[in-house]
Amino acid sequence: MSREIEQFNKEIDEFAKSIQDEAMTMLRKIVLEALRRLVMKTPVDTGRARGGWQVTIGSPAEGQTGKQDKEGRETIAKGLPALKDFDPYQIVWISNNVDYIEFLEHGSSEQAPAGMLAITVEELRTMFRLKKE
Repeated sequence: MSREIEQFNKEIDEFAKSIQDEAMTMLRKIVLEALRRLVMKTPVDTGRARGGWQVTIGSPAEGQTGKQDKEGRETIAKGLPALKDFDPYQIVWISNNVDYIEFLEHGSSEQAPAGMLAITVEELRTMFRLKKE
């Protein structure tokens, strides 16, 4: 009987780990897609706003990157390492501290008259079926 219980406990542990692994994989996909969409929706003049996106774990980024990234590839690539090193239940932040980012979000640029963040959130809700129907 005790061997059966030990085996059952082992199976439960393996099942729980597989669920956790699947959840982490999904969270990484969501964060990566959010970063990609935010960066690519950010209007470009000098590339400073696009280069200002940062991915951090546990708390939002402080300060600006000072990077200019007109294409967005470098900014997206720089966010990838953070997605490998976080534990379940930690908060992943995607921040942009460029001083005019809120103006861009509220439509000050003809390149993104509807902003970036609000649109990206709705797209992700639909894409990953996060929206309650």
